[in-house]
Amino acid sequence: MKVLTRYILGEFAKPFVLALVGFSVIVLVVQVFNDMHLLMEFKPGIWVTLKYFSLFLPGFMVQILPIACLFGVLFSMGTLSRGNELIAMRSGGVDIYRIAVPIFFAGAVICALSLLFSELVVPTAEARKHHTKMVEITHYPEESASLFRQNISMVGADGQIYHIGSFDGSTNTMTDILVLEFDSETRLKARLDARVARYENGQWVFFSGYQRAFDDTGAEISDQPFDRAVIPLPEKPADFLKAQKEPGELNMVELAAYIRQLKHNGSDYHKELVTLYLKFASPFGCVIMVILGVPWGWSMRKYTGVIASVGICTLVAFAYIGGMQIGQHLGESGVVSPFLSVWIANVIFAVIGPVLLVWKNR
Repeated sequence: MKVLTRYILGEFAKPFVLALVGFSVIVLVVQVFNDMHLLMEFKPGIWVTLKYFSLFLPGFMVQILPIACLFGVLFSMGTLSRGNELIAMRSGGVDIYRIAVPIFFAGAVICALSLLFSELVVPTAEARKHHTKMVEITHYPEESASLFRQNISMVGADGQIYHIGSFDGSTNTMTDILVLEFDSETRLKARLDARVARYENGQWVFFSGYQRAFDDTGAEISDQPFDRAVIPLPEKPADFLKAQKEPGELNMVELAAYIRQLKHNGSDYHKELVTLYLKFASPFGCVIMVILGVPWGWSMRKYTGVIASVGICTLVAFAYIGGMQIGQHLGESGVVSPFLSVWIANVIFAVIGPVLLVWKNR
């Protein structure tokens, strides 16, 4: 490795690590305030509290890495500018591409490590975080915590499709229930909606809902609201206790298999598909940010390095993270395709970066 390459990577590494740690602490403090009601209500011990919030860090770090890369590039370039080193490089015939290559390589390595980290570490941390919150903070019994399921989508024994908001196996109670029943030609025959259902004396009792029936054309032929109704279903409580994980607790292979299951069930899978694409899009942002940062840093003046670094990084962070979040919500709601929703911000910044790179090298 040439001396100049080692020097550039060294100058990039210091502010990158500083930004990664600093931004992680900031978002962690915000999370503490968001969960303050939890701490005030249950008053967990100091070690449980530290354990719970430390488990947020892996997920936060994956999201912060692209912005930390941008900060590392801008701050390092600002440092070189203040020391007149950029001027010396230009005078020695070093062009912007010579500066960009080692930083681009660093961004690619960080991207690969981020992808591995999100696959190997983040899902485990998310599962442990959920367990810590349920069992160690809210003191939900461990055997009951393992029986608590959310966002259940499944096909019943008679071909019904269940969508259930949550199921508590300790009380055999489910909430936000939707049951769709189809005929032999997969036409919707009946629909059951209810706010709550409990398994009592070997039968399901539903509360605050309504039943609808449809003819062969799909037109509604009856609509019967009810406050309490005993409705026979073949499923028992144990049928709803098949182990499930939240999308954030799954790796890519598990999440892809879960999406295939949802498709087969006829369930909405936009949220899960967006999560899957985000596992690729977020790490790739590291490469995009370093390409974007080099031309900006290259044009910095001697006395504007620090101010410009912080200012540009803040603006781009708001634009990039805001764009990713807006796209994510649009994808989860089905307004745009899940793939486009998570990649649109990356595509926009990926176009801007090379254009600036060529322009600044003129």
